[in-house]
Amino acid sequence: KNPFDEPGKPGNLEVTDWDKDHIDLKWIPPESDGGSPISSYLVEVKDKLGNWEKAMEVPADQTTASVPDLVQGQKYEFRVKAVNKAGPGEPSNATPPVTAKPRKLAPKIDRSTLNKIRVKAGKTFHFEASVIGEPPPTLQWSLRDNTLQPSEHIKISNEEYSTKLTVRKCRRDDNGIYTLLAFNEHGKDEAQVEALVYDKPSPPGGPLKVEDVTADGCMLSWKPPSDDGGQPLEHYVIEKMDEDTGVWTSLGETPQTELKVKGLQPGKKYKFRVKAANRQGESLPL
Repeated sequence: KNPFDEPGKPGNLEVTDWDKDHIDLKWIPPESDGGSPISSYLVEVKDKLGNWEKAMEVPADQTTASVPDLVQGQKYEFRVKAVNKAGPGEPSNATPPVTAKPRKLAPKIDRSTLNKIRVKAGKTFHFEASVIGEPPPTLQWSLRDNTLQPSEHIKISNEEYSTKLTVRKCRRDDNGIYTLLAFNEHGKDEAQVEALVYDKPSPPGGPLKVEDVTADGCMLSWKPPSDDGGQPLEHYVIEKMDEDTGVWTSLGETPQTELKVKGLQPGKKYKFRVKAANRQGESLPL
């Protein structure tokens, strides 16, 4: 029988630094050396099956180790045993899982998921993107230079390395180019993506002019709407109301911004209104 015992367990094992291919550890010697001087420390790493295997060995006067040849992006757990003439002792507590990754890395946005979308007003749309950077970057979305804030209308879900922007029940003013900014102390990256939100047009531009009035007709003219709804205007719908009946009836459609009205009854009073139309339907009237 060996006259000595194995050493006790090393204490306070912690990760002190890391990079994409190595992780640095430190610990304190065990309280008991088992009656024989410690000859070395054995650093172990847990493999994918959950078994502990030797990563490296360091001399007894060294209570630090830099574990090399790691795979970037992979998680590792470590523990340390003190070794004397009786063999390796009880292992230290294991470290929490730690990922081999760069310590300092300027952000980079993965643009592959940021594709231009076309969406009808009232629907919900979203953009999402992955990002790298160390430390994990701050992520911000903006539209027309205004930083977007979460609201009933807008939801922003930021994780350490990803972000998702959701716009609920979108409106025409959600149309435009969205900018995603990722930044940390080592740099920044910016990506843009467009949302085309389409809807019915806004009402035609006023005033609605009534000119060249005769006993049975007149000339109506107006201006195009300020917003075509994101789709080409197809025509204008013109309606008249006989003030005696209060009923609106169609006078016809035209692609122009004017219409010659005929067939009115002399002596009656009429009101006119105009709507702009695209593929989504008719605007509110002017």
